[in-house]
Amino acid sequence: MDSDIELNISFRFFSLTEELSNEIKSSLKASSCRPNKKLGGFVVCVPLTPSSLEFIGSFVTSNSVEVENTDIFVSFVTEYDSRVIDLPNIITKASFSIGSPVTLSYTVV
Repeated sequence: MDSDIELNISFRFFSLTEELSNEIKSSLKASSCRPNKKLGGFVVCVPLTPSSLEFIGSFVTSNSVEVENTDIFVSFVTEYDSRVIDLPNIITKASFSIGSPVTLSYTVV
């Protein structure tokens, strides 16, 4: 990844119970959590790494999380308003294995 691009990749759960959000927070310390005022429950955001992807896949399956209530959030900040960005393979792997859509946020500073 080019050094002039700030890239953040997270897996988001949009409507988890407090119990399930606490389970993620205790297992993945880097996760963040906030109430979801629109859907109810909690939004939990987990930085996407190879180890967190393994946990997320297992968590989604074992807790019957609806894939429609998740996404892979890719945020990048750059100085350029037009360019080609090669995204890490973990995004494709996560989307393919879990079935979550990818949401992009592009910010020019």
